Amino acid sequence: MKIPKRRFIRPGQRHFYRKGSQIEIDQRHGFVARMLARGARKMEIHRAVRQRFNVQWRQCDRYIAFVTGTHTVTNTRLPRARAGNQHPVLSEMMESLRIIFGDNRQ
Repeated sequence: MKIPKRRFIRPGQRHFYRKGSQIEIDQRHGFVARMLARGARKMEIHRAVRQRFNVQWRQCDRYIAFVTGTHTVTNTRLPRARAGNQHPVLSEMMESLRIIFGDNRQ
């Protein structure tokens, strides 16, 4: 008999956490977009999203920010690759950008 994994609550959380799949997140974004198109207010959207998808208030804010385009990207840099493992497409792209913009750094 397999022992089920123990679910735990992280510090600062009130409920057990389960990350939504990309399909679920797309559905939630679509739901929020339709509500905004109908003219729903922020409180109405929060109430509906929390009841329908069982997410927390902050996550509702993230969905609204994503749909309205006010979200900010936290990591804008590409990860640095080691010299031997650098991806060839990125290498070619960076080389062509150096040629176009005249950056002589190698």
